[in-house]
Formats: sequence, C-alpha cells, structure tokens
Amino acid sequence: MSRAVMEPFAWALIHFVWQGAVIALAAGLVAAALRGAAPRARYAVFCIAMLSMALAPLVTFAALRGERPVTTAAPGEASVVSSPAAAAFREDAPAPVRWLPWIVRGWLAGVAVLSLRSLGGWILAQRLKRSRTTPAPEAIRQAAARLRARLGMTRAVGILASAAADVPLAIGWLRPVVLLPVTALTSLSPDQIEMVLAHELAHIRRHDYLVNLVQTALENTLFYHPAVWWLSGRIRAEREHCCDDLAVEACGDALGYARALTALEGTAGRRPAFAVAADGGSLLARIQRLLGLERTRRYAPPAWFVALLPVPVILAVVFSATPPTTAGPAAAEPPAREGGFLAGLAEAGYTNISVDEVIALKEHGVEPRFVKAMLAAGLGPLDVSQLILLNEHGVQPVFVAGVAASGLVSDLDVSNAVRLHEHGIDADDLARIRKLGFGPYSSDQVVTLRDNGVTAARIGAMKQQGFGNLSLEQIVKLCRAGII
Repeated sequence: MSRAVMEPFAWALIHFVWQGAVIALAAGLVAAALRGAAPRARYAVFCIAMLSMALAPLVTFAALRGERPVTTAAPGEASVVSSPAAAAFREDAPAPVRWLPWIVRGWLAGVAVLSLRSLGGWILAQRLKRSRTTPAPEAIRQAAARLRARLGMTRAVGILASAAADVPLAIGWLRPVVLLPVTALTSLSPDQIEMVLAHELAHIRRHDYLVNLVQTALENTLFYHPAVWWLSGRIRAEREHCCDDLAVEACGDALGYARALTALEGTAGRRPAFAVAADGGSLLARIQRLLGLERTRRYAPPAWFVALLPVPVILAVVFSATPPTTAGPAAAEPPAREGGFLAGLAEAGYTNISVDEVIALKEHGVEPRFVKAMLAAGLGPLDVSQLILLNEHGVQPVFVAGVAASGLVSDLDVSNAVRLHEHGIDADDLARIRKLGFGPYSSDQVVTLRDNGVTAARIGAMKQQGFGNLSLEQIVKLCRAGII
C-alpha cells in the first residue's frame, strides 16, 4: 500500500472513533424517543445507523484523498539537511507521523482474525444443514405451509428435523431451511412447535440471514469501536422482537407464544453465529415485552455514552487540525488561481507543455512551488509524468535534496527516489555513512543496508573497532549475525 493511500486510510480509521460515537449516540436517542413504537421502527433506525457507520470511513477516505496532497516527512527528514534547496522547502513540511502504518497493520490483523472466526461459524452453520437431518413429520410441514400463507411467503422453505441442532434455527438465504431439534419436537406441544416455527419463518420472510451476514462483515471491519458492537446487539434484539410480533400475528395467541418461549428456554443450547434462532436475544426480556411487563427505560442509550459526549469535539479538533507551518511569504500565500498556476509553471520553465499536461498537474495536486523545489533538489529536468509520480508517492523535494546531498546514492533518479522513499530511507543517515568513508552505493545496495538494519551508528562503531575496510556484503553479514 503506497503512502498516498495508506495515510488517508489510517486517518479515516482514526476519524471513525468520533464519527462512530456520534452515530451510535444519535441512534440511541432516536430509539429512546421511539420506545413506544413498533420494534420495526427502532430496527430501521439501528440498521440505518449501522449503514452510516459503514459509509463514514469510506466518505472520510474519499474526502482526504480528494484534498490537496499532504505528505509527511520520510524517516530521514526529521533532522536538519545540508542542501539549500531542502532547507527552503523545510518550512512547509508537516511533522512526521510514523505510527500511521502501524494503525493500518493492526486494523488488518484484527480484520483477518475476526474474518477467520466468522468463516468458521459460517462453515458450522452450513454443516448443520446436512448433518444428521431428516425431513420433519408431515404434520409439521403442513403447519409450516399454513404459516407461510399467513405470513405472505411464496418462496419454498425446507423444514428439517435435526439431531445436531440444539435450538430451532433458520439457515440460508437463497435456499433457506428451518432446523427443528429432535429434543424440541419431543418436549414441546404441537401448538408450541407451530409458534416456534412461525418465528423462524418470520426470519426467512424478513431476509434476516442475509442481513446478519452483512452485519457480521461490518462487525469484523469496524471491530475496534465499542459503539459498533453495541449497535449490532441492538439490531439483533429488535430483530427478535420484530419476528415475535409476526409470529404472534400469524398464530393469534400472544400468551401461548410467550409460554412457548418459556418452554424453549429449557431446551436452549449453543447456536452458530451465522444462524437466526428463536432463542435469540434475551428470552426473558422478550417474554416481558409480549406480556407488557418490559421496563420503560429499556431503549435509553447506555450510560457509557455520556462519557463520550465530549470525545467527538475533542477528537474532531485534534485530528482535523492542519500541521502548523512557519510564518512567511509562502505560508501567507492564498490558493493560486488558474492564472497564478500557469505563471508559476512558467517561472519553473514549463512553458512548452500541452494543455492536457497542465490540467493533469492541476488534477494531481502538483503545485508550481513543488515543481520549482523538485527541480532544485538534484534530479535534473523532469517531465510531467515524473512530477506526478513523485507527488503521488509522497516524495517531497526535501527528501530528494537530502539523498542527493548525502553523496551515498550513485544512481539517483525518479524511480529510485520513489523506491528509497517507500523503504523509509533516512537521508541524514546516508550522509553520515558517506562521511565515514563508505560508498557511494547503488539504490539496490542502499535498500539492502536499510532492510538489514545497517545504520551510520553501527558502521561507526565497527570502524572504531578497526574494521573500516569491510565491503558492503561483509557489513550486512555482520549485522544479520547481530555482531554489529
């Protein structure tokens, strides 16, 4: 992942800390206002909030990518450079943020672990459809046909008796099936079985299995925010309430349905994460709601959201602040208009480029000041495509000037400047290595030194011990062996 992509991606993840808190808080407040409404209203609110959470990082990333490129200093840019061109450009270089790649790496690791766990749950759910199942008795299949008609369902649904499932489950979206545990068939009355079956068919009618898949993917992607897990839990709870209402509507007996849930609680066991089941959520809370005994403050936002109230403002100010720049003529310049942009290119000597090339420079955020500084950095004449390449990869003139001034790199050109920058080369360390009497080296050799942890400090220590005439390969071997 190039730095031009990695940095806005990392900042999008960071900004989601306050964005997710705001979205979840708003959803909790709206749900509290709708506590007397039907569960489907709160379910819709929470689903919209979850969708907003999914879109927030994407919109932030797109917005950051669309801004004028703000690239950070490479590892070697933190100290004073010896080139006048580098010093001139130093005024506008923002502070380094070397920890951004670690945020992205940590996020990728978390997504990978949770995705593997979810994949295991999905495989388990699919196995349950085929493991130790038989067609349900004819009476139950006829009851399912009646319930489908009452629920307005036209799609086919398989009804299976399962010796492997612990609780009634609805699995699948394209070819959905309902698994009824053998223990439930023997412990529940026919009426209770029909009521439980109505709940599972309601899940299928509402496409809850598909929604649950998408919901799990969002949990895996935005796992680091507690508000995501809170919101997901609310979605699952309201989903069960919606299905309870549909089941009662189909069966016409709320009290009998509550008794069926009570009987089901005694047979409940473990269920896979990728199945929707009649024992989902809190059975006690669902029974209390059906009987009109639920608590009036049930849908109030959780208490820990109060502590998050100042967080959005604080983080928005901290993370949205632009890096300070040294006051001066360049810092005081207003954004260049089209005439100023063309005049700046002319001052840099780019008077013979085509209109399309001028537009390409503008669209890629290559400003005349960048062009002038890059020409003075030591790469020689540059065409439009090379300027765009350097800018897109975050290679600043201060970095190029530092590498050129070090005298250690013998084949510095545009492609090698990009490569050295991507490998985190420290230009000042290169200068110190050269002053110790080593080099010059090719870009490949410099990258080899960097990748093997060879620094000026280690080479200096080696030279002080009388080993100043070693070749690059010998130095690398000593460093790999942990001797220097």
